Amino acid sequence: MMWYVIQTQSGREHDLKELLDHMRQEGDLPVFRNCFIPLYEDVYRRGGVGHISIKRMFPGYLFVETDDPDPLFGLLKTIPEFTRLLGMEEKNGDKVFIPVGEDEKAFLSSILENGLMHVSFLRRAKSGRIEQIVGPLAQFGDRITKLDVPHRRAIVEAKLFGKLRRVKFSLWTDVDTPLPWLDEKRGRSPAATLHEIKDIGIHEGDQIVDETGVYGDQIFTVSEVDLLRRLIRVEAQLFGMRVPIEMRADDVRRV
Repeated sequence: MMWYVIQTQSGREHDLKELLDHMRQEGDLPVFRNCFIPLYEDVYRRGGVGHISIKRMFPGYLFVETDDPDPLFGLLKTIPEFTRLLGMEEKNGDKVFIPVGEDEKAFLSSILENGLMHVSFLRRAKSGRIEQIVGPLAQFGDRITKLDVPHRRAIVEAKLFGKLRRVKFSLWTDVDTPLPWLDEKRGRSPAATLHEIKDIGIHEGDQIVDETGVYGDQIFTVSEVDLLRRLIRVEAQLFGMRVPIEMRADDVRRV
């Protein structure tokens, strides 16, 4: 199935996603595989170290996977809720239903994991030369147009939806709190031996907070506990999507 982009008003992407999901469940829409709002982990500094909030990658855009877009869009144009979301259709000449080319889809697929772009670890030498990149940015190091490590961001230009766009990649460094999935990619997450495995007092369904402060004071519900690796997996509901997050068992507290 191809990807298509529905353009709507910024801030109303979730409303449109809920409408599409509801109509699919009711059998009112032609079949489509998925609709999602691309998200990314945005990094801000507090106390000299990085903290994460999750934001929309392309405000005003919703992605739909389908192999037959015309009936879907034709039906949407007859729905008052959709009309209000769009305002005057193509008033300024912009398309509101945009196919995603194969190169664009490959680019987005390479940086998104379940609809979310994680931070990228970056290490620089004292000379300023980049020594290591781990994560989504790794394959686009030669396309960085702006690098701002103090503010934890790198900018890559990519052609998306018919325009050259600036895509922000958030950065993580050695001074920031370790992230389990990132450390594993860096080869720094050894598994526990069998005699070290023991109950950690947190179980599926428990509510927990991250005591490192990386994710603020948000309360999460535990979806899985990995005793061998002493990891806690949770899912956060954001913008109508389930966003998976992995934390160290020693860094969380049950509430």
